[in-house]
Amino acid sequence: MTLAPAAPDRHALLLRYDRPVPRYTSYPTAAAFHDGVGPQALERRLAGTVDRPLSLYVHVPFCRHACWYCGCNRVTTQAGSRAVAPYLAALARELERLEAAIGGRRRLEQLHWGGGTPNYLTAEETSALCQLISRHFDPVPDLEASIEVNPEFLDRERVLQLRQLGFNRISFGIQDADPAVQQAVNRVVPVDQLRRVMGWMREAGFDSVNVDLICGLPLQTPGRFAATLALVRDLRPDRVSLFSFAYLPEQLPLQRRIAAGDLPTREQRLTMLEDACSGFLAAGYEAIGMDHYSLATDGLALAAREGRLHRNFQGYTTGGELDLLGVGPTAISQFPDLFVQNHRELRTYYGAIGAGRLPVERGLVVDDPAVLERRALIRDVMCRFRVAFDPRRFAREWADLQLLAADGLVTLSEQAGQAVAEVTPAGRWLIRTVAAVFDPEQRRRASGSRLI
Repeated sequence: MTLAPAAPDRHALLLRYDRPVPRYTSYPTAAAFHDGVGPQALERRLAGTVDRPLSLYVHVPFCRHACWYCGCNRVTTQAGSRAVAPYLAALARELERLEAAIGGRRRLEQLHWGGGTPNYLTAEETSALCQLISRHFDPVPDLEASIEVNPEFLDRERVLQLRQLGFNRISFGIQDADPAVQQAVNRVVPVDQLRRVMGWMREAGFDSVNVDLICGLPLQTPGRFAATLALVRDLRPDRVSLFSFAYLPEQLPLQRRIAAGDLPTREQRLTMLEDACSGFLAAGYEAIGMDHYSLATDGLALAAREGRLHRNFQGYTTGGELDLLGVGPTAISQFPDLFVQNHRELRTYYGAIGAGRLPVERGLVVDDPAVLERRALIRDVMCRFRVAFDPRRFAREWADLQLLAADGLVTLSEQAGQAVAEVTPAGRWLIRTVAAVFDPEQRRRASGSRLI
């Protein structure tokens, strides 16, 4: 039996399903973390894993000024090296304790620097941090090393240095190229600088360049955003991450500087998202998951076609099921049976390091087979866009999926006693909604960010 979808009205569907849903960078989500899981859990988990490769995330928290839309954990300061020096010293001690817990040096297959603003560090500090990482881990010859940068404070020499240090993937935020929108979010980077930055990155020979865009910022209109989309298509990055702005002034005080009346309407946001999708597809990009676009030659598109796409706290990656080890304030480590997160505040992070402890603040042990099974089902939806399951054991989910099939979000079939749901092109826009079918907590109490 196959249930075919109806011809969907994507605009109407997005409005109908616009309710809070997790982004499912993990399952269970970070909202389930608690302080009953501490440093000892991470030390036990790391013991004896020296033969296993991993992915390392380094959180660099510093920014020169705050972008008003931002929800990241950051420290806004003009102190420069006076702020960076104690951070690097603490990071060195954290890495020493991690290597001691592991019992040796693990192979490093992926490396990612995020923030904050990783290029807040000077050239010398950047080089020192790279040397520090090499002191405790063994990078593989084909290491995938990526870094996020702010194009506002970037020059040709720094871009070339990052490539010489071994970074082969780089990402920078455009968000919106319109001067009025940039002023409204305190993130002003002239178009000429954006073009120079892309030129330097191409000159340096990065394997992949990603740009970030945000839809739903204050003063954005479909016309203004169309100019940003045209710029991005002209720059032709290898990847584009297109995020929908989550306006949460109660939770993020910095967003209170943004007037709610300046935000585009839901209909305007939908128009901008649809214009972006159609424009990128017409320009030769492939849609990856719910908010990424990638050229067919890029590793992310290749991983999606080959069924190797993975999702963790960094979003969509090609790293498969590598252990993810996070260092620095607020960084999250992710293992098959354990999540841990470092202290968010720099002061408490330094305090834990100074006391000789790993700076773990909270986490979650995940060893219930039923939860692990649901994680695998959600991962299949988010990464493979196809999920198979027993319709008798998941009768409620099977019924819910039939409702989504009636709206054209999935196609359903039964094969050898298994139910199979495949996400349609229209359903890609609502893939989080499809994944949430397998999340009982979401059924009890909706949480997360809205789709639009």
